[in-house]
Amino acid sequence: MSRSYRYVTWQITQDASTYPDYRADCVTGEEKDCGEMIRSGGLEWVEEWMRRHTQETGHTRYCRTVADYVTMEPPEGYAGRPVIGEAEAEAEAEAARPRLVLPSRPTSGGER
Repeated sequence: MSRSYRYVTWQITQDASTYPDYRADCVTGEEKDCGEMIRSGGLEWVEEWMRRHTQETGHTRYCRTVADYVTMEPPEGYAGRPVIGEAEAEAEAEAARPRLVLPSRPTSGGER
């Protein structure tokens, strides 16, 4: 029996429900970095902090990083069929997973 697999190109899309997170660290210094940093949600805020820090200290070297969330979107018309063996493995793992049963009321403290 032969099997054929189809390569599907998924689209990586920035998650619209979140904003990118920007950070800037001042790395100016000969023996060690300045150490000042800012973490913020907006690019404009971080860039303004860098301008002000340069005006106040004369420091001109920064490490800027960006973190964002993305989603994987299937191509249009893709049915989303699982990989062979994947569905069975998920079902077995779900059946073997222990269940947590919570009491209907607190078991310690308070009145009984």
